[in-house]
Amino acid sequence: MRVIAEITLRQLLSRRRTLLLVVLCLVPVAVAFAFRLADPVDVDPLEWTGGLLANLGLGVLLPVVALLVGTAALGAEIEDGTAVYILARPIPRREVILTKLGVGTAITALVTCASALAAGTLALRGADDDGLVLGVVVGTAFGALVYTAIFLLLSLLTRRALIYGLFYVLIWEGLLAGLFAGTRVLSVKQYALGVAEAVADVGPDVLEAPLEASSAVPLGLVVAAAAVALAVRRLQGFNLLGDAAT
Repeated sequence: MRVIAEITLRQLLSRRRTLLLVVLCLVPVAVAFAFRLADPVDVDPLEWTGGLLANLGLGVLLPVVALLVGTAALGAEIEDGTAVYILARPIPRREVILTKLGVGTAITALVTCASALAAGTLALRGADDDGLVLGVVVGTAFGALVYTAIFLLLSLLTRRALIYGLFYVLIWEGLLAGLFAGTRVLSVKQYALGVAEAVADVGPDVLEAPLEASSAVPLGLVVAAAAVALAVRRLQGFNLLGDAAT
């Protein structure tokens, strides 16, 4: 597992990908900095920060970073052929998937949680946040696990995982889950918001989470577990001479 983890880290932390992740991480921070410079007197910093972290952080940054990391954790090795060297060894496919998931989740959570912490602290300007930043950080970490599991599976199902993943993020998470209440039980963003609101001691108008943590946590874990199980099964049928995914 250590060897697989090291290979995955090198694969995911290439110079170009690391630079892209850093740039993405700084976007919410830059928006928070602009808000602090403007210093509007008629805006509640807590509600504004909640909107920033929920919409830009959990709604955009988290799924995009998870997509870049999750689809590359194994998909990049399949593309360049180096996956053959791992899969040719007598290593249980479950260990391969779980190791890839662990490394991918750690990187996604590190980037997005650091961004949420920096942006939230900066936007609140030292005011009491009632646990808002901590709640969003915890919710972000939970969302990182679920998103990474989904996108790791997607990379095993198709060679166009990045494109399909973007459609999922934009259409399902960005549009449909916000329009139709019934789809929210299948939205990772809503799971993360439910966890964040449960940890934070803020009113319902700050994060506007439609799901309680008692529902969000089990649903998120079920989705992540299902994605992992399907990914293991898919990897067990992987052809060492080349995958037939389209």
